[in-house]
Amino acid sequence: MKFSEIFSSKGKRNKAANLILRELDRINSLPADQGGVAQVFDKPFRFHHASSFIHTHRRLFQDGMYMFSPQQNKGGVILDGGANMGLSVLYFSQHYPDHHIIAFEPEKSVFDILEENVRTFGLKNVELYQKALWTEKKELLFHSDGGMGGRVNNLYFNIDRPIQKVEAVPLVDFLDSHVDFLKLDIEGAEEEVLMSCRGKLSQVRHLFFEYHNHLKKPQSLHRLLSLVEEEGFRYYIKESSFRSRPFLDESLFCECFDMAITVFCYK
Repeated sequence: MKFSEIFSSKGKRNKAANLILRELDRINSLPADQGGVAQVFDKPFRFHHASSFIHTHRRLFQDGMYMFSPQQNKGGVILDGGANMGLSVLYFSQHYPDHHIIAFEPEKSVFDILEENVRTFGLKNVELYQKALWTEKKELLFHSDGGMGGRVNNLYFNIDRPIQKVEAVPLVDFLDSHVDFLKLDIEGAEEEVLMSCRGKLSQVRHLFFEYHNHLKKPQSLHRLLSLVEEEGFRYYIKESSFRSRPFLDESLFCECFDMAITVFCYK
């Protein structure tokens, strides 16, 4: 059943809203990094990190951050780069059931959870790849923070988790036909990946990416905004993580980023 149908009447809206609010309260009481199962649309959704589940569920199902108007009802493609545990895949599949969703998640343990959730919810319009998106086909080093974050060729300093090798595929290979929505949440690799798609991003109608500026690298947001403008987009910028007093606050996000924002690009 589509999300909009669940909330189609006042009675159903109140019942469904109360159920999920109680479930979110329960999960929010867990340790931030604890895994478990949440009841979502009357089915068990497995998560590996409680805080990540709460944060992502709020952004998608309560705020509707990824909602868009499709250009066509059937035959459209949604590319989900950085699918994590699968809340975004579930959101896309239920809101756009006639679209073909291609999702990428490189971390094996998280991919297994993503795959389980796709099976549990019977999502037939989803194609999964246990791969990272990159500029070329190759093997990369991958380091996970155990929650929402995982990065290639950019290791964490203070996180005691094993460094893995993952397969990567070029995003540009998936831009040969019309793409209704492209989501990139790839923890600092967005500049390299998007720049490698110059000339092909015109195939995309809606583009969402998170921009992470590495403290020890030159700021490059202007280059990405210039790229998307060149490819025919307008853009809207929104803070993902923020500093209350930017002139004084030297706090970092994910150890090395001094800026984390979301960019919505549309035509």
